[in-house]
Amino acid sequence: MRRPPAHLTFAWFWLLFFLLNFGQGVFPPLLPQVMDGLGLSFAGAGLLGTAFGLARFVTDVPAGMLVERRGAPGVLHAGIACLLAGTALSAWAPSLPAMLLARGLVGVGSGMTIVVAILFLMAGGPAGERTRRGNLYEVAVIGGTATSAWIGGAVAARVGWRWGFGVALGAIAVGWAIATLRLLPGAREAFARRPAAAATGSAAPARREWGGILAIYLATFSLAVAWAGGIGTFLPLYGGRGIGLDSETLGRTLSVAYAVEAALLVPIGWAADVLGRVRVLVPGFVVMLAGVLLVPRAEGVVGFGLGATLLVLGLTAWMVPPVLLAERLPGGFRGPAAGLYRVVADLAYVVAPGAVGWLIGDGGFALAGATMAGLFGVAAVVSLVVLGPSSRSQRS
Repeated sequence: MRRPPAHLTFAWFWLLFFLLNFGQGVFPPLLPQVMDGLGLSFAGAGLLGTAFGLARFVTDVPAGMLVERRGAPGVLHAGIACLLAGTALSAWAPSLPAMLLARGLVGVGSGMTIVVAILFLMAGGPAGERTRRGNLYEVAVIGGTATSAWIGGAVAARVGWRWGFGVALGAIAVGWAIATLRLLPGAREAFARRPAAAATGSAAPARREWGGILAIYLATFSLAVAWAGGIGTFLPLYGGRGIGLDSETLGRTLSVAYAVEAALLVPIGWAADVLGRVRVLVPGFVVMLAGVLLVPRAEGVVGFGLGATLLVLGLTAWMVPPVLLAERLPGGFRGPAAGLYRVVADLAYVVAPGAVGWLIGDGGFALAGATMAGLFGVAAVVSLVVLGPSSRSQRS
């Protein structure tokens, strides 16, 4: 059977992850309604995010090892099955324990599918274009999330939050069909390819390289806090509780922020590849810092939307850390390395939602925003000092 061209395979890959992220993206705008429907406190709402993050956290390394030993297709199928089951349970869940289980299943599925995606992106083309490929993938992620936030919020406002999860269920099912019938038949060679290992000339450079790798992991953790604690918890709770937006308005406002990010992902990916990774990463942290400080001062939808857009915009740097790891890891960016990268990111998904929910309940939205701003500031300084001198694009 003739193999489809690489660009067509990437197009199916892109569409699959658009749909999978559409399925996962309904949660933030539905969160205020879920709180009311299940009678949750702010801390309880934060636990839902923690359940998702904890499940992904414990899945990441096993998923990377499974890809290495058994291949990516089986892991991808298992991940999508978990996403489907968790979303169906979310639509039915009558209580907090059931919703926690549902979010955990979605977390397991998300962990499996993301490990497969990262390995495909790092191995599927020239090393000097990794950030551009990664940011094209992020367009699918953000595009799916934005569309889902808008449509899911509108559905929930009209017929209830359970139907919002029902719409997500349909998107994931279509994505599974695309993975089975279109993507996997043409992607087996790309999934089997291994990114080249980084070269280290002596013990001393290797030690310095590991210092840089720790700085990359700090950046990874901080970006994940922005997503899980900032976008997934802080923004929906402030919009829904702080200024009283309904689900439809909240979803539409978040969608506008996502659309701005999506429009800038490709040019920023090009800038990172051509001008230097850290020259994109550090401004990303600064923009997010400004966003989390602005949101608690917003008194209406315009100010909230501006702060949300700044926070979301900083995540255009999301793919910089894995690209830096692929360039620097002495053993290369293979399944276990991808799993460890996701462990660091998902540690934030474990810690940040519950911590942000607790900070809001104990000290208000301003304290939660200031705490995240402090983390982003530290990550920016460390990235600039440790990674800056060696952050130029490595072309192949």
